[in-house]
Amino acid sequence: MNAVKSTMPYQTLTRDQHFQNPGPKRILALDGGGLRGIVTLSYLKRIESLLRERHGGDPDFRLGHYFDLIAGTSTGAIIAAGLAIGLSVDELITHYLKLGRKVFKASLWRKGVLRDRYDETKLIEELKKVFGERRLGDSSLCTGLLVMSKRMDTGSPWPLGNNPMARNFNVKSGSAAIANADYPLWQVVRASTAAPTYFVPEKITIAQAAGKDAVIGEFVDGGVSPFNNPALQALMYASQLFLVSVGTGTGDPSRPTSKVVAVAGINALQSLMDDCATLVETLMQWLSNSPDSRVIDRELGNLGKDVLAGEASFSYRRYQLDLTRTGVDHLKKGVPDKTLASLPEMDRPANLDLLKELGALAADNHVRDDHFPAVFDLPKPSIDAATLQAYRRPDQTTVIAIPLDLEATPDAQIGSKLFTYHKWDARQTSKRGDWLLHNGGDVYTVDRETFARTYAQVGPGQYRKIANVWAERADAGGKIETKEGTTHYATGDYLVYNQAERRDGYAVKAKKFVELYEAVG
Repeated sequence: MNAVKSTMPYQTLTRDQHFQNPGPKRILALDGGGLRGIVTLSYLKRIESLLRERHGGDPDFRLGHYFDLIAGTSTGAIIAAGLAIGLSVDELITHYLKLGRKVFKASLWRKGVLRDRYDETKLIEELKKVFGERRLGDSSLCTGLLVMSKRMDTGSPWPLGNNPMARNFNVKSGSAAIANADYPLWQVVRASTAAPTYFVPEKITIAQAAGKDAVIGEFVDGGVSPFNNPALQALMYASQLFLVSVGTGTGDPSRPTSKVVAVAGINALQSLMDDCATLVETLMQWLSNSPDSRVIDRELGNLGKDVLAGEASFSYRRYQLDLTRTGVDHLKKGVPDKTLASLPEMDRPANLDLLKELGALAADNHVRDDHFPAVFDLPKPSIDAATLQAYRRPDQTTVIAIPLDLEATPDAQIGSKLFTYHKWDARQTSKRGDWLLHNGGDVYTVDRETFARTYAQVGPGQYRKIANVWAERADAGGKIETKEGTTHYATGDYLVYNQAERRDGYAVKAKKFVELYEAVG
């Protein structure tokens, strides 16, 4: 029996299984580009819709189920991390529009010369609302995540990922270094989005030893490294066979000349960033099978017949919105010249709706079902859900339960993290709105939605489980990811599901399960 969460007709793997299972790997890479990230989300909405239909139309399908690693830089890091915690694209779009309009408000006193243009506290506030107190290494992340940043105090690009086998994911006992796994997720994302002149750098404590000064890294936007398009970095981070790369739109790469030294310098730096993006695309196309690769230049062409070493190393798809006059007119005619000229800007909330519309139109034109080869489809469950046996509680046994309505912060929302605890050989996480249960001497928390669906109140503080469960015995030890965390189990224990399609699962010791449940029918 596979230790996986299964949703017919595909298997939903844990983070570790995404990294460690043999077979084809699926990678998603998301560019930086400020508020143009709404273009990326428009493409992803189309991709999610196609893949959901491919995998049975399950409304709970997420891109985090399909892709084994999601890499992002800057605005792409926000989206990548959101997908990695299991958000749908529609949920991300809602968060993204709110963040963009709240954070990118122009100020007469902040012009990006003596002070950064925008107040980072608003960005931090929004990131914390989305990611809560999760750490980069939390097992609640449903897939692999790679966030690209740059550490300015050392001048080095810093890829921060959640691969448990990576060198710096954990540290040896007694080491002064802080493990990558322990970095707050919101802070990792914030570091990747700290675009110079837009936001102040993000400071992260790298090492802390007793009696010594802490080593603090100063991080800025990964877009000022060669990896604003993180596809090449993702290629180096994890061997894979299928890589999907989504941009935020690109305008005219030409830059006006200027006799003003500062202006000329900024134009040169912007042109250098464009060159880095082109280099990454060139290398990716040179190494891969890329049926719809773009023309790099007149000399190189699209490299379609000039693959390095004569054989493609992987399959590659690149989606990018053309924000030139020709590209925009192909999708939507009549966009004013002034508006068109402002579309490549990274911090113009007024363009969000138009960029979203253009991205959706381009995605409908560019993204097709056959872009995702069947060989990379998620595997089907090895055991048919029909083999699960239904069980019920035969007695009138009740539990004591109270809702966890305490607010971790003044603006805490339902679902925000309250505290963690160790149980079932793993760390469990309680969220605001969950229920605290006392069940015959056993104390634990239950997810809010699960509790509402499976328990009924029979007296003050007294509840009884009324819903059936579906279960099977494990023929090997393993672990199962639950809504609260992780549960380890041994051979012969029961894997129990609150829904027949192997959803909302957990494990119960064999002896206890036999005491609590009887077969239905």
